[in-house]
Order: sequence, then structure tokens, then C-alpha cells
Amino acid sequence: MRPNLTKDINIQSFKEFYWLKEELQTFCRENGISASGSKIEISDRIETFLRTGEIKKPN
Repeated sequence: MRPNLTKDINIQSFKEFYWLKEELQTFCRENGISASGSKIEISDRIETFLRTGEIKKPN
């Protein structure tokens, strides 16, 4: 069963499951992360946030 996308999700679970771009954007907005760009760029920002707590600026 797929977990909820929250800031408490572990990196492994985040990477293992498929997320809609809209889900990723919602997560970003809820956590002060830029939600613009491609799905890959957004996923990269979320992964950085989950690993370090750091909010990565868009390129």
C-alpha cells in the first residue's frame, strides 16, 4: 500500500512509489518548496528536502 506523501516519509518509500505531478506540487506548496518546473525537477527538490530539510531553489 502506498504511503501518504508527507514530510515524514522516508526517502526509500518516496523513490519506490509513483506520484502524480499534482501530488508533488501540493506537497511542495504545503512545505514552502517551489512547485514550478518539470516533474523530475520537483521530485529532486522534494528528495533534497526529505534528506536534508533544505529547501532547494529552482534552477
